[in-house]
Amino acid sequence: MNDGYEEILVKRGKTPQDTVLKVLTIGLVALLVAAGIFLFNPIFLVLGMVMGLLAYYLILPNFDLEYEYLYVGGDIDIDKIMAKRKRKRIASYSKDNLEIMAPTGSDHVASYEKNGKIKDFTSMNPEKKTWTLVYGSENSSETVRLELTEEIAKDMRRFAPRKVFFD
Repeated sequence: MNDGYEEILVKRGKTPQDTVLKVLTIGLVALLVAAGIFLFNPIFLVLGMVMGLLAYYLILPNFDLEYEYLYVGGDIDIDKIMAKRKRKRIASYSKDNLEIMAPTGSDHVASYEKNGKIKDFTSMNPEKKTWTLVYGSENSSETVRLELTEEIAKDMRRFAPRKVFFD
């Protein structure tokens, strides 16, 4: 990896909370439409149709997520792709603000994982190797979990040899 450029696409796994929320949303829409039909009440029918449209365009796409990491010369940009329809840039991290990078569960990042809130942009598959990165600025720090390749980790070590650990 001489040029320091790589794109990684990670499909987010389903959590039990996602499944419950999806079933509740679809159930509410079905209940409103059924109430409108069986009670001969157009208000319930219209509410069900409006709720169905809102669910289709705003709520349900958030359950089909993919993350795209764009790695360029030590900097990482993360995009969220919702239902393969919408893309949104959710984070950008600079190699200049990197405080520490190590495999998840390593002693080097254990204190950061316990103390702070972690932004998890992984597939949530426990079999995949993940990395914990801590970025800091003058007034805040941010802990991020990513599924990076070994090539990216080695390349980041070129930019910050005392901040990147492999154990």
